Amino acid sequence: MNSKRLFAELKTKAHEFSIYDLMNVRIYLEKEMKYLPKDYQEGYMKDTIEYFLDTLKEIKGKKEEEIENFEIEEEKLKNLLERIDRFSKGIPEEKSFMKLSKIVVPYLVFIAKKPLHALTTRFPGGLTITKKNGEYYCPVKNRQTNEYSLCEFCICKDLKEI
Repeated sequence: MNSKRLFAELKTKAHEFSIYDLMNVRIYLEKEMKYLPKDYQEGYMKDTIEYFLDTLKEIKGKKEEEIENFEIEEEKLKNLLERIDRFSKGIPEEKSFMKLSKIVVPYLVFIAKKPLHALTTRFPGGLTITKKNGEYYCPVKNRQTNEYSLCEFCICKDLKEI
């Protein structure tokens, strides 16, 4: 698949994402984040929602002509979408989060080539993603390598590489 075709599909899905979906995303994230330490919950949720919504707006506002045309490895795209599906627990509000993730995450990975978390996201220890010389570095990049993590798809490098 080429990048313009993927972008066109993501843009169509972005326009189908409703305010109802957005409300469900918030409800879902509130439930999922209840186990995080209190001092991380609010900031993490705010960063996640804002970053995903800003990315959704970016997709809606961009024109296909603005997208560089290149081939995307279909197997890698398929693996990414399957990995997102693995997160599913089958609760109603989750469907909207999955829908949003299947729009935003492929865009970030394949088109925008940006991190999967906002640069303002605080990780344990108060660390954040760092951008240096056009490269992104994540403090938890190599600690999240498992079958439920999207880290392997993220453009970030390990913070230790700086």
